[in-house]
Amino acid sequence: MKTAVLFGARQDFGFELCSLLLEKGYEVIAIDHQDWITDHQEENWLLIGRNANVRYKELSNEKELIHHTLMEKECLYIIPTIDYFNRCNANVREQLLGQLQGLLEHKNSNECLLLIHPSATERMQSSFAGQLAALIESLKQIHHVKEFCLSDILREEPLILENEKWDHVAETTVGFYKSNISIAAKKAVSYMEQQKLLENNN
Repeated sequence: MKTAVLFGARQDFGFELCSLLLEKGYEVIAIDHQDWITDHQEENWLLIGRNANVRYKELSNEKELIHHTLMEKECLYIIPTIDYFNRCNANVREQLLGQLQGLLEHKNSNECLLLIHPSATERMQSSFAGQLAALIESLKQIHHVKEFCLSDILREEPLILENEKWDHVAETTVGFYKSNISIAAKKAVSYMEQQKLLENNN
């Protein structure tokens, strides 16, 4: 069984996904970014942070490349881009792009990646969206890349955190009701299992 390397593991969608993977007995390396951890997320993490199957790593800059520490592990890198579109933090987005660039330069092994996107209409035309799309296309040339687009069940009233500031009106929201997060996360895990993405290659 592959190890799930989950980015944004303390965010709304990422946390629900992490919880489901742990419930199903998968090993998870949970990744998140120092710049956008909130007190509420810290409290939520206590619910699953002591699970023997989870390890947590916090990124503080784009130079920390996760794949360097996982050279001997067979992994599935799971990147819920919905959380990165929903919360507009320039430093965090740069860190994610840095991780993908690092995987792009890591050509000696065929890595497996799953990107979980909001609906196409919600992927705003922005510099981040453009850079992300370009990196994904490049990654497809050398790694095993799957993309899963969440349905419009998530396109509802946005969740906006108190004091959250958006850097551009066109990048404001990929909103969703909390009640829909669980449904969407279950769909994503079901897709992983149907595609056998967490099964070893050999």
